[in-house]
Amino acid sequence: MSYIEAVLCAILAGSSTAIEAFINGELGKNTTALIATFISLIVGAGFFLISILVTGDLKSLININNINPKLLIGGILGGLVIYFTVRAVPSLGVSKTLTLIVVSQMLIGFFIDSAILGHETMHLYKYIGAILLVIGTFFILN
Repeated sequence: MSYIEAVLCAILAGSSTAIEAFINGELGKNTTALIATFISLIVGAGFFLISILVTGDLKSLININNINPKLLIGGILGGLVIYFTVRAVPSLGVSKTLTLIVVSQMLIGFFIDSAILGHETMHLYKYIGAILLVIGTFFILN
């Protein structure tokens, strides 16, 4: 994947997150956070199952025996993202919720990149950026 394609995917993920937060927040107002999360995940699973069937990737789905079971925790974390977003949006609104989500993602991402993966080291500019993120969050929330 080229750099431009990766940037486009990241922009689409961010856009999808914002729209999803709004829609799931509304869904949660009509049900409960747990039910809204369940519905969202079932619809998503159905969509991707259809996508797998349409693209002819069913053989890859069947051959998932070699996946480390620890990696399945990602599905639980994805569900928790939806659940906590559904809980937060009615009280905070979409923009404040997403601000907190993005800032926490960035700070955890810095930690994972540097401490766990060892890909990047934290330079002065990244510390300054992280501090500015926290300051900006304070202003957005107040």
